[in-house]
Amino acid sequence: MGESEEAITLKIIIIGMVVIFLLSLSVIMFFIVYQRRLLAQQKKHQKTESDYQKELLKTAIQSQEDERTRIAKELHDDVGAMLTTTKLYIGQIGPELSSEELTGIADKIGGFFDDMIQSVRSISQDLRPVVLEKLGFLEAIDSLVQTIRDSGKIKISFVNNATLPIAKTKELNIYRIIQELITNTLKHAEASDIKIEMRNQNDALIIVYEDNGKGLDQKQLQYRKGLGLKNIESRLSVLSGAISFLEEKSGMKVQLKIPE
Repeated sequence: MGESEEAITLKIIIIGMVVIFLLSLSVIMFFIVYQRRLLAQQKKHQKTESDYQKELLKTAIQSQEDERTRIAKELHDDVGAMLTTTKLYIGQIGPELSSEELTGIADKIGGFFDDMIQSVRSISQDLRPVVLEKLGFLEAIDSLVQTIRDSGKIKISFVNNATLPIAKTKELNIYRIIQELITNTLKHAEASDIKIEMRNQNDALIIVYEDNGKGLDQKQLQYRKGLGLKNIESRLSVLSGAISFLEEKSGMKVQLKIPE
């Protein structure tokens, strides 16, 4: 003989509450760990003393605060809202409901959990790309370039002539720098072609990035800020790297030098 409706209802309520508790706990732990990482980065930056480094530090901290605000908003608006809605559905469960009604509620709750898992994955992907974590730096750059190429809006090539390995601790910042350069071109340069080359020079990693857009007047400081170059310089400061603007008749060409 099957279980009574009261027993089934009790099981659904218990399972639902346990899942909500575990999911809420994982989201909270995720956010705490991320905040600690940001704090560790801030402490590392605070060791710099020069006026230039202090200016870059301000930019880095502001970027971190903006990122915290964005993540907090996504957790509140997406995950928080879905948790609240799930709780409301669980609150509807009672012994007076038919088996069909219980099944319908269970299906809706399952759908909300799927959406919450996807939202958490999306936030995690923003923090550290999955392809970078699973496949490595070069594959992550290849994937980024292929995504831009598949859009059909702009030509883009990536040539890797580097022979020295890149330290794991540097991969994410270098990836974000290249991503920022590409984003700047797409947003501001009105270019039709992007070229990226990596090579080694002595013990340093050299990245040459160029596009055939409208170029950059270095005297236009407001425009430079709009291009996000301060964010790039901020990440380079963490890597003890430098950026140089190479002379071009048209477009923009920069060289990044990052010591091993």
